[in-house]
Amino acid sequence: MVKLLNSISFRFLKLFFFFLLSNNILYSQSFEIPKDFIEGPLIFPHETIITGITKVLPVSNYFSKYSYIELSKVNKKVNNPNLWLEDKLYDELGSIADLERLLRNKDSPFSDPIFNQFKNNPLHINDTLEQLAINPLNYCDSISKLLNFSGTFFELNCTVPFGFYNKYLILRLQYYEDIWYFKKITSLSYKRIKELVRIAETFKGK
Repeated sequence: MVKLLNSISFRFLKLFFFFLLSNNILYSQSFEIPKDFIEGPLIFPHETIITGITKVLPVSNYFSKYSYIELSKVNKKVNNPNLWLEDKLYDELGSIADLERLLRNKDSPFSDPIFNQFKNNPLHINDTLEQLAINPLNYCDSISKLLNFSGTFFELNCTVPFGFYNKYLILRLQYYEDIWYFKKITSLSYKRIKELVRIAETFKGK
């Protein structure tokens, strides 16, 4: 019985250290983080075409959950980066819908009647949602092929208007040492999205 328990314990430890090693390998791809930002592991709740590596966001405050960088590894070969990014944009519509529900929540400060003008005027909240359902690319620039310290990357830069503010969303597909990395950069603040882009530029694969 003791031998059996020892054997189980040994196997458990092997699996545990293998998990740590695997996580460290993934987590080693990272950014230079300013003092007012934090970084932690990125774990998706279900299996996707990408594997989460790390997430960078401002030191905790109410709106920090809307400003962040997500770094992931793409699990499959990318034959057409432009098409891949366009498809990925459609995956982001769920998070945009969550934002819309926040705006319309009865407990939201934005539910005050003073904001009604932003909900129904042309090119504001209601119109934005309709346009997103038809073609979210209407709110994006053309995909650019760019260079940084780690090599070639493709960028889809989008600005989604919600009346009195914008949701900034930048999707990047980075090729480095035969691996494709996906970076999602988003914020409701123009100042913050600029800070996040500067952090994203410091990415170095290891």
